[in-house]
Amino acid sequence: MQKHIDELKLPMYASFSLTFALMGDAFLYSFLPVNAPSIHVPIIWIGTILSINRFTRIVLNPLILRVFSRLGFRLPMIFAAIAAVFATAGYGSGFGITILLLLRILWGISYSVLRVGAITYAMDYPQKGLALGLSQSIVESGPLLALLIGPLLFDVISPSLIFAVIAILSTPGIYFAIKLKERDRAPVRQFTFKVSFPSIFNRLAFLGAFAVEGMLVVLIGAQLMDARPDWSAVEITAAAAGFLSFRRICSLFISPFAGWAADRHGLPNIYSGSILLICSGLLLATNGWAITGLLVVFTFYNVNASLAAGAASAGKADVTHAVSNNATFRDAGSAFGALAGGFLLANDHLHLMYPAIVVLLIFFTWKYHRQSNVFPA
Repeated sequence: MQKHIDELKLPMYASFSLTFALMGDAFLYSFLPVNAPSIHVPIIWIGTILSINRFTRIVLNPLILRVFSRLGFRLPMIFAAIAAVFATAGYGSGFGITILLLLRILWGISYSVLRVGAITYAMDYPQKGLALGLSQSIVESGPLLALLIGPLLFDVISPSLIFAVIAILSTPGIYFAIKLKERDRAPVRQFTFKVSFPSIFNRLAFLGAFAVEGMLVVLIGAQLMDARPDWSAVEITAAAAGFLSFRRICSLFISPFAGWAADRHGLPNIYSGSILLICSGLLLATNGWAITGLLVVFTFYNVNASLAAGAASAGKADVTHAVSNNATFRDAGSAFGALAGGFLLANDHLHLMYPAIVVLLIFFTWKYHRQSNVFPA
């Protein structure tokens, strides 16, 4: 038992380092779409600012494995944790679009390193399902804390001070990165920019991330303003943070349950079922039932997200590479979705966009189900 506890420490340290780093990014999503003018950001730039870190990750995900192979895991994760604190402190500085974009790029680099590192340390543990479930729960706790604290500070101190406070609260992530011990390095992979057509699973992951992590997260504030026009900016910000907090809470508790259900009833069954329920929530959220729809989407998207690493690496010899590859497509989906959501803030075509996305999601889910041999062909 003591041996297992000692082995579990490193996955926990890596996960704590990531969760503290995520605090500033989590609050920015609830804050910026509603309060961009307070930090001198034009509305047209919101989607770009919220998505550029994800575009950065699309390029970086293949490179991160090479960095870990050459430098090990501990040192890059320490620098990434420091960079995350620095980026968070700068979000409210008001230094202009250029500086904010550079900070978001810096955050994208930091997140890429910390995420791949946390997953890899978790995969080192003998009971991988337990380690991944526990890691996912820990990772969601920091953003949840930021989403609870941020709105309370919003009506008391300036935006620059809010992000400074969140940055200070993020500093324990550096401590946990320092506590990590070095692990065996993977062999240096041959670097290549080879492009291949994504699998059905990765296409489904891309589209799901586009719809939920990208568009819907950016458009929460706008949808709540449409549903509750009598609410103030502070109330809308608090409500948006509340839904994002609900999303994190769901992940905190659902991740272990989703893994258990997948083991019992088959991962493709649970994964596909979650997609269909997400589709129903998207249609509700964009057709007059915003609050009900958001609750359904965020509940079942967390089931979907918690199974992604296991589904992506199933039957693969190089688990870290498979997870990194899947993460690239999820990052691409959320990046393009956030960019599209930013443009839709100034337009009214949401009711046309989501039905088309839902049709595609259902089609790819059917293809994935057939490919997984859940039903006879």
